[in-house]
Amino acid sequence: MAGPTAEIADAVDHRRMANGGCPGLCRIVAARDGGLCRVRLPLGQVSAAQLRAIAVAAARFGNGIVEATNRANLQLRGVGDDNAAALIDCLVAAGLGPARPETDDLRNVMVSPTAGIDRQQQIDARPLARELLALLERTDRHPIRSAKFGVLVDGGEGIAAIARPHDIWLASVAAGTRTALGIAGSPPTDAADTTPFVLIDPGDAAGAVGALLAFFDAAAANDRSVTRYRDLLVRDSRAAIFERLAGRLPGRIERAANHWRRLTPVPFGHIGLGAQLQHGLVFIGAVPPLSRLSPTMLDRIADIAEGLGDGGIRLTPWQSIILASVPRTVAHDAVAALEQAGLVCDPLHPLAAIVACAGSTGCARALSDTKADALALARAIGPAGKRPPTIHLTGCARSCAHAGVADATLLAAAPGRYELFANSSDANGRIGDANGRIGDANGRLRANGRFGRRIAGDLTVAQAAAWLSQPSALATGRGPSG
Repeated sequence: MAGPTAEIADAVDHRRMANGGCPGLCRIVAARDGGLCRVRLPLGQVSAAQLRAIAVAAARFGNGIVEATNRANLQLRGVGDDNAAALIDCLVAAGLGPARPETDDLRNVMVSPTAGIDRQQQIDARPLARELLALLERTDRHPIRSAKFGVLVDGGEGIAAIARPHDIWLASVAAGTRTALGIAGSPPTDAADTTPFVLIDPGDAAGAVGALLAFFDAAAANDRSVTRYRDLLVRDSRAAIFERLAGRLPGRIERAANHWRRLTPVPFGHIGLGAQLQHGLVFIGAVPPLSRLSPTMLDRIADIAEGLGDGGIRLTPWQSIILASVPRTVAHDAVAALEQAGLVCDPLHPLAAIVACAGSTGCARALSDTKADALALARAIGPAGKRPPTIHLTGCARSCAHAGVADATLLAAAPGRYELFANSSDANGRIGDANGRIGDANGRLRANGRFGRRIAGDLTVAQAAAWLSQPSALATGRGPSG
């Protein structure tokens, strides 16, 4: 932590318990169950000691609920207004704060949760990602840049959240000898994706990001509607932006680079046991049911990470955790310990595929208790012996808990009542694609709706379970049989 604790604590005074907006460490946002404090974790990683500090802070200053987010961060719920400064002081003392208070929102650099240990990776993305994180933290932020403005550094890993649109993305190409760069999108995996991107020298990657940030900030300074890179594309083409970029880089830039496609990541590869790049070691992915962790669970995870892993915890963009560098000889002991702590390590378990927002107990906009409904849904679906469809329960149309389009979405219409949407399906009844893409690389929504195709309405949880237990019903929209 660079900078005095008091400086960050003072910065919260005028932002405490803000009404709406994205929460942060210095900006605690009011929710139905109290204040919401989001802790941005550099590259999604946190030490065991820091995890214990979060557990203490959640129990002492919040309601004891900690949530894993879809940007690989952690957030504490139920923070009282009188506890805000003490909470922040506790977290900053644990090294969880930004270099400067005003840079908290800028710490949005995403890497694969298996960066550095993934057998499929072309490069270790972490050194570049750390360089970009430092660049963002020392750059003065224009006041209206979105708190969701983010950069992706993709090393070609088998486990990666490349489907969602990123403001700036970098991806390793040709065994790390070139770097693909794009804006307002993600690395293409589909042959039909014609969104422009360019290839640059890897040594120019940090400079390219710096230049793109400068372009953005100059535009945002004159137009308050510009908060994300996609906003610039309303008036400026990608080709024009890349042309300007070429004049700023010392190395060559290739504009006709649409022949490259990234390998599709492994669906559900972040759950369960996975062999590491390093011989004799494995990583273990575990899902906290519906993203929620108690202080006791956090303490237990920290103990397991120190006792059987490398002492660190990696958060994933799928609201789960990964423990890395576990000796293969004790891997099953680690899995058993995580399951005893209340986490799910089986990718075939229904709760491994269900995402739910805070629901009506935590959010005034939610029309149903989505957390309780999701648990009831998981019990009703039961084990199927095969990979379940991804299921998203959302209390309103804002879709805060899920960044993409799930195989199936349940949108609350009233307490305990939902509309059911299915992602597009093929002739074999497969629902959606493996990436769960939301629209195209430009962020445009699917033609048939925000969540896919609406196939049923006014469903109880039990009725929804009947639909979700039969993929053919979702594919055809004709209703479950039997």
